[in-house]
Amino acid sequence: MELNRQLIWKLIVIGLIFLVLWRVISEPDTISRVLQYTFQLLTPVIMGIAIALLLNTVLSYMEERFALKRYQGLLIVYVTFIGLLVISAVTLFPRIYSSVSSLIEELPFYIRQIDGFLGQLNTFLHDYNETIAQTLDFKRFEERYSGWVEAAVLSSVSYVSSFTMTLINFLIGIVISIYLLKDKEVFARMFKRLLYAMFPVATAKTTIDIFQEMDYIFKRYIIGKSLDCLIIGVMAVVGLLVIGAPYALLLGVIIGILNFIPYVGPLLGMIPAFIITYFYDPFTAVLVLVFIFLLQQFDGLWLGPKILGDSVGITPFWVITSIIIGGSLFGLVGMFVSVPVTAMIQVILSRLIDYRLTRKNLNELL
Repeated sequence: MELNRQLIWKLIVIGLIFLVLWRVISEPDTISRVLQYTFQLLTPVIMGIAIALLLNTVLSYMEERFALKRYQGLLIVYVTFIGLLVISAVTLFPRIYSSVSSLIEELPFYIRQIDGFLGQLNTFLHDYNETIAQTLDFKRFEERYSGWVEAAVLSSVSYVSSFTMTLINFLIGIVISIYLLKDKEVFARMFKRLLYAMFPVATAKTTIDIFQEMDYIFKRYIIGKSLDCLIIGVMAVVGLLVIGAPYALLLGVIIGILNFIPYVGPLLGMIPAFIITYFYDPFTAVLVLVFIFLLQQFDGLWLGPKILGDSVGITPFWVITSIIIGGSLFGLVGMFVSVPVTAMIQVILSRLIDYRLTRKNLNELL
């Protein structure tokens, strides 16, 4: 009877797996929408867990070092955390907002410059080769890019709306993280009881070890990468001010934030800095391009390895692949979290592979 029940459960699980695979193959857009909706729904909870994991180290240290009670530690940690956020916002946000407003006001000037450049290019091509000029048809391009500008403005409005929603989710995440840290021993005990109740003792212990390792990787990567991005952002602002680039603060903040995305982020930060500066002064734009390239080389070859070390332990191939997949599924947020998530998945798969190879006595051979 027990064997029949196990067989039925196995058939049910196999059937569900085939059903999911069939849905993924036949309707990939539907699966993508479901994943995006689920991610959006759980975003405040995910943010709350992430904030709790980051602040738990500080909270534990303060409780042990100064013999504080839980509510005292929570009060000090969150007042400091929120205070730093408020100071940063009050100090940086007005200046960044001013830069963005000024940039939008100067957009017509940039458009006129594009008009002049395309007109000169069109004249040159007609003089050089009329066939090429007709093939490229820059006049048609000039008629269309006004629509692109309008689309860019609408996209900016969408990003503002997205930022507002992200801010709301972040505030909810802070509240969730407070409750998680307040009763962290209770949640840890519930989790352990659940594991030991559902799985054999050895499996439960291994699962707990995996979660502890994932927690270590996540905290080390997030804290280290945040420090790395802060240093690069400050250096970018200072360097751009010295060069005389316009909107140095705005561009430096963009470079620092996008630097959180390995490999792809520095390129994403370099492009807008070069384009915006080019309209101001082409020679300064070249200096900006060279400066950002050298800054990213400094980060990639010395600063990043010094701070992070081998914090995630995954190869560049999987880093880039995870960024592509995360970006395609969840946009910019997916690109930000793809690397630590991939590192956690690698921990699980490595443990699973080691377990299977050990059972087959192949672990030492492979």
